[in-house]
Amino acid sequence: MTETVVPKRIGFKSVFVLLISVSIGLLLLSKPLMSTGLAKEWSMFLATGISASVGLSYILLKIEGPVEDASVKKKRMLLAVVVSFVISFILAFVAR
Repeated sequence: MTETVVPKRIGFKSVFVLLISVSIGLLLLSKPLMSTGLAKEWSMFLATGISASVGLSYILLKIEGPVEDASVKKKRMLLAVVVSFVISFILAFVAR
């Protein structure tokens, strides 16, 4: 079976894991980031981006078909980080 960068199907378990990771990340990271002097929008952007990157990376690498090829793993990690921070930016600054 050939491994692709984007899985063909995302299951309910993956959606649940992503929602939980973003929720926990927002709860744990937003206040400490605001206490360092960041504005509320920037702390929400960073907290959402970091937690979504971690959650999406876990989903793409472990839940939705473990990957053997190192180049596919790197591409999936890069995809997770880029998608997470782009969506986080849109939610924090554009869709106010």
